[in-house]
Amino acid sequence: MLELKKDYEFKHSFRHISPELFVDVDPTPITSAKLIYTTELKKDLGLELLTDDELRNWLNSEERLEGDQHISTRYAGHQFGVWAGQLGDGRAISIGEICTPNKERFEIQTKGSGLTPFSRMGDGKAVIRSSVREFLCSEAMHGLNIPTTRVLALLTGQDKVYREKIERSAIVARVFPTNIRFGHFEYCFHFQKSEALKKLINYTRETFYGAISTQEMLKEIVKRTARLMAHWQDVGFCHGVMNTDNMSIMGLTIDYGPFGFLEDTILNYVCNHSDHNARYAYNQQPSVAMWNLERLMICFIEEVPKEELEAILNFYVPCFEEEYLKLCRKKIGLKLDQDDDYVLFITLLKYMGTLNIDYTFFFRQLASYEVARPETMKTFFDYYGQRSEILGWLKHYDERLKLETIDQRERHKQMKSNNPKYVLKNYIAQEVIDDVEKDQSQKLKEWIFILSHPFDEHPTFEKYSLPTPAEFKNIQVSCSS
Repeated sequence: MLELKKDYEFKHSFRHISPELFVDVDPTPITSAKLIYTTELKKDLGLELLTDDELRNWLNSEERLEGDQHISTRYAGHQFGVWAGQLGDGRAISIGEICTPNKERFEIQTKGSGLTPFSRMGDGKAVIRSSVREFLCSEAMHGLNIPTTRVLALLTGQDKVYREKIERSAIVARVFPTNIRFGHFEYCFHFQKSEALKKLINYTRETFYGAISTQEMLKEIVKRTARLMAHWQDVGFCHGVMNTDNMSIMGLTIDYGPFGFLEDTILNYVCNHSDHNARYAYNQQPSVAMWNLERLMICFIEEVPKEELEAILNFYVPCFEEEYLKLCRKKIGLKLDQDDDYVLFITLLKYMGTLNIDYTFFFRQLASYEVARPETMKTFFDYYGQRSEILGWLKHYDERLKLETIDQRERHKQMKSNNPKYVLKNYIAQEVIDDVEKDQSQKLKEWIFILSHPFDEHPTFEKYSLPTPAEFKNIQVSCSS
């Protein structure tokens, strides 16, 4: 039997909370599994003694590691604003909760490992398309310094999987401190599992929040969620399925499905073509997160007085606004606080939306702007022309920059460290998917590196930093995977 590196050990503390919250499962290995890519997490997790074949076999459940596990967890949730009842890990299986010598905790979950009791009408499988997208976006968000799950490895198989068309099977092994979601608390509360709820609250509080009080833990969850939303809005990220069961208790970005990054700065952009009412549009994400937090607070009504829960929830708006304004200032190179800074930024966003200006491209161009010299944004104007709205905004920007104390060179440097040159646009993801479906891994390796260093220049990939080609713009993606 395979083993972890010395001083690394499996703990599996979640399974000791309550049998209500998990089931032991038998994974279904994918056929002719091929290990396509492994990240540096292999070393971080104490798995470096495993050969690639051994790692593949373990992730595909063909071999066991001494002390590992095979469980799927039970939760509930609100989906598109409607109570969906009991849910759970329908195609994801936790195979290990590893503690490092530094007491760090990593849970490894294989997605696409077959049927579980929570698969409902699904088949428990994942396809190459969705697995590559999750891999790329997890590492992209990490490169953007946004809290997220990570990915250990990607496996592809030869099984036929039926979605909108027949596709090939895959497994993505994702890593996070814990899989606990808002939905785990919702399950315990709404199904009246009061003892399990108390144990889950104490476990979460003691294991991940330093044994602080329940009220302080909730306040921290509210703050983390608010800050996460501010970072999503800052980089133009659209999640697509912000159901309560897709919300991490740790304030992480989880469950990458029909995501997208703003291209034409359509502020009400909907990246999920199943979201017919635009519930999860880009400009709705902050308010949806607060709605989701309210659903979480309800689960604590028997533990914390209602007035305190309301007060805790009320931290959300000022926390989001403070974090978002801070990020907005950084985005346009401002260090000093001025009352009109937010108005200046929002006015720019409105102009960009009206003119359908590529979000990431514009801010990267602005990072080279010199005061009173619009010609320093020549590449931008070559694409969009001398737009009076932008020229007028730049004059106001000039006046604001005169109040700053840092020199122009330092401003450019700081702006380039806050405005990525590359984000994972959907057409880029599709190029990588096409390559992996041909059993190639070169584009995946290239883009994992670029997305892990999104603020760097990468001259040979310059075309991908330009506005998205018209035929690939604003792609919507389905929930199917």
